[in-house]
Amino acid sequence: MPDSFYHRLRDTLVKSAIKVAPNRLARFNHVRLGFPRRVYVRSGGIGDDFLCTMVFRELKKRGEPRIVMRSNYRSLFQDNPDVDVVIRKKIPVVAPLLTHGLEFCDLSTPRVLTENYLAWPCRLAGITGKVALRPYIFLRPAELAAGRHFDRQIVIQSSGLAANTPMKNKEWYPERFQEVAKLLQGNASLIQLGSRLDPQLIGALDLRDKTSLRQAAAILANSLVFVGQVGFLMHLARAVECRSTIVYGGRETPATTGYIANKNLIGVTPCSPCWEENKCDYDRECMKMIGVEPVVGAAIEQIEKYGSPLETEIISL
Repeated sequence: MPDSFYHRLRDTLVKSAIKVAPNRLARFNHVRLGFPRRVYVRSGGIGDDFLCTMVFRELKKRGEPRIVMRSNYRSLFQDNPDVDVVIRKKIPVVAPLLTHGLEFCDLSTPRVLTENYLAWPCRLAGITGKVALRPYIFLRPAELAAGRHFDRQIVIQSSGLAANTPMKNKEWYPERFQEVAKLLQGNASLIQLGSRLDPQLIGALDLRDKTSLRQAAAILANSLVFVGQVGFLMHLARAVECRSTIVYGGRETPATTGYIANKNLIGVTPCSPCWEENKCDYDRECMKMIGVEPVVGAAIEQIEKYGSPLETEIISL
């Protein structure tokens, strides 16, 4: 029989179950999750889910007793005292039954931002007052110890096109990243994180697709600096107190998606920030104008600050 038959049968059974005792089912779900006020969810990729950790920290500080997050990346919330339960976004047939009666709070951000990327979901969650713009992850001592591969190490990523939503306008140039890697080798040993589809960098320990999310976090926590582009690893680095050098270009601005502790290299053109993901009528001039030397110089500046507390932007909502 065709799959559609089973899908229709599944939907019919689920709807019938909900009709039979909807109030009991709703109560069951609330009891099962510890009576949360609401369940938080956010559309997008892994970075979008991860950035909700800042929202949860601010909610806990304000007395939210029970926080439930819907995410497919449970490991990012492991040992996080601000998150009580993580349920999967994609649950099989029983998904409608296990979520019936729950109130969802969507923390998704719009495509074009007018304020900081982290501030927007805080507003959606009803948070007011001062908030610290940074995400959080909690690693165990053994995890942290395993993240040190060299006495002095630098993490570098050559591309972000393997992301759930790849954006060409966030991309710098692999050959320039290779030149950066070559020039930084005298300062520390290099480790390349990312996807196996990212261009491999000669001279770096190749750990592309060879680490879990938490292992990547531990490596960053032990590193002098992270060098890369706007994306998940940039946010993960900030969560573990690792300074970063980020090639921004002109698609977006550090004021809306970045961190003040980072060295952010921008390319200012009449069309920036455009917020376009892949379309560009100007051959990405904003990226072309960022040379290798400024990136290397920014990375060395960050290395010189290693060991000092990272600056955190505080805003009022």
